[in-house]
Amino acid sequence: MAVKAIIFDKDGTLIDFDSFWISVSVEVIKDLKNRFDQNDVPVCDFLEAIGVKDGVSDIDGVLCKGTYDEIAEAFLKVAKKHGHDLALSEMSPFVTQSYNKNSLQGDVRGTCDNLRGVLESLKEYGIRLFVVTTDNPEITSLCLEKLGVSDLFEKVFTDDGITPPKPDPSCAFKISEEYSIDLSDIIMVGDTMTDVRFAKNAGIRVISVGANEENRKRHASYADFVFGDVSCIPDLVFGGAL
Repeated sequence: MAVKAIIFDKDGTLIDFDSFWISVSVEVIKDLKNRFDQNDVPVCDFLEAIGVKDGVSDIDGVLCKGTYDEIAEAFLKVAKKHGHDLALSEMSPFVTQSYNKNSLQGDVRGTCDNLRGVLESLKEYGIRLFVVTTDNPEITSLCLEKLGVSDLFEKVFTDDGITPPKPDPSCAFKISEEYSIDLSDIIMVGDTMTDVRFAKNAGIRVISVGANEENRKRHASYADFVFGDVSCIPDLVFGGAL
């Protein structure tokens, strides 16, 4: 098997998840509390509902692996628990709009030093690079531009309302078909079990990354390789381990 294409998840794989998404989520929750008159509900209750506690997100939590609709559902459960009768049809579009509006509040940091250099070295080796994320097109574009890596990817797949989100494997199949690359020559790189399931559903290999040791341990029995960040990938490729 060769490596001809690498699919990267975005959040937690290319960008530091917590520094961006927790701060944005806090602003969204403030908007939500004001819009739906929920000032009696503590911010921490909303954060815990999406998998954030003590400033750290759970990789199996809704914020890490869910869609905006699923985040809205989690917020709705908290609101109802505190006696607020709201409809998901009203909550969901508001949450999506608020995340878009507050995306500029997030701190976009790469998950490793010289992220662009790491990706460039893979491209120079002839590997095609892709992004598959459950985030929407607007925030995805903003993050990749701020990282200074948007020009390095052949194609970016987002939650655009048309493309089935991970773990549906259709994006991997599209890449294989459109670029004439065997699935056996494609690798997925991500930080959640959603990424692992996406890879398994597509029949491709998967590298799991994460700065948190506990998170890496969770994936050790599922992923083909587990590392702290994406900076290890060029050595794997050039050394023939993949």
